[in-house]
Amino acid sequence: MPLDEHVHIISAGENVHPEYPAIFRILPTITQTYIPADNTVYEHSSNPEVEKGRVATREAVAVVMEISASLSIPFSSELIYQPVFPSVRDMVITIHRGCPGARFTFDISGGSKPLSNVLFAISTKPEGDVYSTFDQSTS
Repeated sequence: MPLDEHVHIISAGENVHPEYPAIFRILPTITQTYIPADNTVYEHSSNPEVEKGRVATREAVAVVMEISASLSIPFSSELIYQPVFPSVRDMVITIHRGCPGARFTFDISGGSKPLSNVLFAISTKPEGDVYSTFDQSTS
């Protein structure tokens, strides 16, 4: 993996589609994008409010996929299962092994609280920088 690779991991949420293009003002060097999403986002809920949020998140992730494709940036959506910590840890380790010399950045703006908190905690493993898109760098 070339040293100029830049892996960006952004948590899936209802507003990930405006957050993703906004981050390019701060991080124009992104070469790969991963979006971890709670597996429940892709399950049906009989609660109309919950289902509305899940549908909005799925649609937002689809928009990010289209944006990535238009920029020729490889994109991958990753399902995160309970317990969140080992699931996120394993995902980040797998990505890091495939991109050992890459720069890692994490955007924790969206997604569930457990997912965003774990991404923040895990970011130190590949020495990544953490962002909240509209607040700039948080660490």
